[in-house]
Amino acid sequence: MFKSDSYDVIVVGGGPAGSMAAKEIAQAGHSVLMVEKHREIGIPLCCAEATSLRSLGLFMKPDPKWVAAPINGAILYSPDGTEVAVPWAEVGVVLERKIFDRHLAGMAGAAGAEVMVKTEAVAIKMNGETVEEVTLKSGNETRSIKCRVVIGADGVESLVGAWAGMDTRLEPEQFHSCAQYLMSNVDGLPDMVRFWVGRDIAPGGYLWIFPKGNGLANVGLGIVASLAGEKKPVQYLDEFIAKKLPGAKVIEAMAGGTPALGSDHPMVKGNVLLAGDAARLTDPLSGAGIAIAMASGTMAGNLAAEYLKTNDISQLKKYPKEWWSGPWKDLKFHHLVREVFLKLSDQEMDRIARLLVNILAGKDPARINPIDVAKTVIRSDPGILLLGRHLL
Repeated sequence: MFKSDSYDVIVVGGGPAGSMAAKEIAQAGHSVLMVEKHREIGIPLCCAEATSLRSLGLFMKPDPKWVAAPINGAILYSPDGTEVAVPWAEVGVVLERKIFDRHLAGMAGAAGAEVMVKTEAVAIKMNGETVEEVTLKSGNETRSIKCRVVIGADGVESLVGAWAGMDTRLEPEQFHSCAQYLMSNVDGLPDMVRFWVGRDIAPGGYLWIFPKGNGLANVGLGIVASLAGEKKPVQYLDEFIAKKLPGAKVIEAMAGGTPALGSDHPMVKGNVLLAGDAARLTDPLSGAGIAIAMASGTMAGNLAAEYLKTNDISQLKKYPKEWWSGPWKDLKFHHLVREVFLKLSDQEMDRIARLLVNILAGKDPARINPIDVAKTVIRSDPGILLLGRHLL
């Protein structure tokens, strides 16, 4: 049942972006309703669940209740099997997203936000470029709710932006199609994440194994469908598992996708802001998006709160500039690196892997700048230099 016909802000989507936005708005003393169309926050899961402690630390300390396993480094395998190992103590964690997302929603509720599940946004009413109402459906009840701001945190399939008149379309090469299994009996170091690249393994992307403790692991991949021909992501995944993990068993299966853009996407129009996947804000190179969603939701929530106090629409319009001049501005460079990566042959990936082994040998990974490493790799190989000359 709806408790009110009017809120200062309606947040569509109960993931990390939506919960952080709702929390900030409620803490600033404004009324906010966060709606989630699924029956539970955190379900269905479409995430590899890993995040860096550095990024997570911008918001909170890890809690054992929602941490499945520590990450103390990574291993990358090139197409010919060259192994690039990067030990890095306490670099990250693998989350239990179902618990983590509920924790964030709980924080929003504790701050004063109203949270409704099984409640879907089905339309918005515009007055010029301003949204006046959001039509919500909860069970058998449909209600138009007035608001002064709408935040779309409704994921990669977001409709809020399109309803507001933003061009939210993605080209095929701007999207990673993903498939993942939660598996048992997965061999390997319990605190190291592993990655595989190669056109025959994950064209345009990579395959991952993220351990979750007690022999459990998320095993998945993301690909660019236009480079994969007729094969589906799950076919690539099944082939890898048959070769590398014959004794592992599937516990859960999931599928989804992540956007892979730099900065060329609308984030705000009128009194509508987008956050997280809805704003196409992920790391275009790795596909990581948990901390980015939390950060964009926090910023959108803060700007909305400022606007509600001043009624100055310029507070909302500065959202893109503030985002792309802040801590996440390196995502633009990651987008350029991805453009190079998409053009690499397997042989070039193998050469890069061998260069990385030499570049990283004996180095403290915490003191290494990934951008400098990327530039060093490009300068070290004439063929790759030709591809990556615009990055230097």
